[in-house]
Amino acid sequence: MAKIKKHPKNRDKEFWGVVKRIIEKADIVLEILDARMPEITRNKRLESYVEKFGKPIVFVINKADIVSRTTIKNIKSNYKGLSYVLTSAKGSGVIDDLVKVIKTIVKKEYIKVAFVGYPNTGKSSIINRLSKGGRARTSSESGFTKGLQLINGKGDLMLFDTPGVIPFDEMDETKMGLVSGVSPAKLEDPELVVYELIEMFKKNNPFALQDAYGIDPNQETEDIINEIGKNSNMLKKGGIVDERRVSIQIIIDWHKGKIKL
Repeated sequence: MAKIKKHPKNRDKEFWGVVKRIIEKADIVLEILDARMPEITRNKRLESYVEKFGKPIVFVINKADIVSRTTIKNIKSNYKGLSYVLTSAKGSGVIDDLVKVIKTIVKKEYIKVAFVGYPNTGKSSIINRLSKGGRARTSSESGFTKGLQLINGKGDLMLFDTPGVIPFDEMDETKMGLVSGVSPAKLEDPELVVYELIEMFKKNNPFALQDAYGIDPNQETEDIINEIGKNSNMLKKGGIVDERRVSIQIIIDWHKGKIKL
């Protein structure tokens, strides 16, 4: 018998229902963010639920190893006064720092910790490194595990291995493209993603574009795309730059870490 797919709106409602139950039962919530774009990977709806239930929240700003010193400096300035920890998927000592932050905020023997984040921010990896057995499955797919599963963690932490990752809004294609939530070639309008991406670089680390593509980062965004296209010979008939093809390649370079904020 064919499996009936849930309507996105029903799935979204079910997801947030699970989130609210977990927040209610948790002692503290960790929101996993991408250091390249922490504000874009924050979810205000989640944070409003955390506030409503009166639970503390810690921003775990992951992938700090793949951003520039300038970006780290900006993060420290923007998150001053908030509870946050900079982490890396490859680092080790920072996990101990995260445990200390949690235990400083919550004064209990056994602390129940909830994790929420968008796809590819590194939520499952953080759970794996905090857990004693490393039992959380790593996946880049948007979804969640049914039930309220708990994993024994370091420092007497009890980790909720659910609800997985925050599902994207159907219309939020730009965010999906930026956080690797969908293949660049499958984006309906990769040019919009690249415009947002280039603006991020122009604001935070313009010389990364110069180093990666040998272009002047002070140009208008459209001119940057055209110059990269010409230099890479990504042209249509008549010598016109294929903006879609160029945009897809820039997004791929971003996902692979060729260009770093």
